[in-house]
Amino acid sequence: MAAFGRDPVSEWFDSGARDLLRRAYARPGSWVGTRIADPRPAHLARAAALGINLAGPDPVRRLPGRGLNARSRWARGFVRALYYQHRWHSGQAGGGWRPGKRTVPRAAVALEVEVGRKVPGRGIIPAGRAVRVRVHPGGHAAAVRAARQLPDSRRIYSDDGATAARWADADARDY
Repeated sequence: MAAFGRDPVSEWFDSGARDLLRRAYARPGSWVGTRIADPRPAHLARAAALGINLAGPDPVRRLPGRGLNARSRWARGFVRALYYQHRWHSGQAGGGWRPGKRTVPRAAVALEVEVGRKVPGRGIIPAGRAVRVRVHPGGHAAAVRAARQLPDSRRIYSDDGATAARWADADARDY
């Protein structure tokens, strides 16, 4: 049986993901943002050696109705790091980060992520992409409430359980 590891690009972002999540946990329900600096030549070379094109489009955006559009492979790595750290290493008693992986994923707090536009460099702040997150205490129930506030054009299912505009049929192979 093959063992699957984490996306190597997401592992490069673990520290930055924890920093952003720490600020979001301190302000539940409020948006907290950062900027993902564009990949440096060393990142591009390291990823290329692994067969990954960081300059390429987000591979998930081609699948209609599947998650958010991270806009690039580089930003997708950051999003994966956010979710991984949130689900498997957050929630230490008294705050902070667990030294080891949880035995079950954290579900008591829902995480919402948005990846925004490219932002030019300003002074010592490098060019990059805007990202913001917020946490919703209440886990799945809070996530359902947030989804119900979206118009059907941005949802997979409508309130009555019917398929909405973002529905995708995996068997259709139209991606």
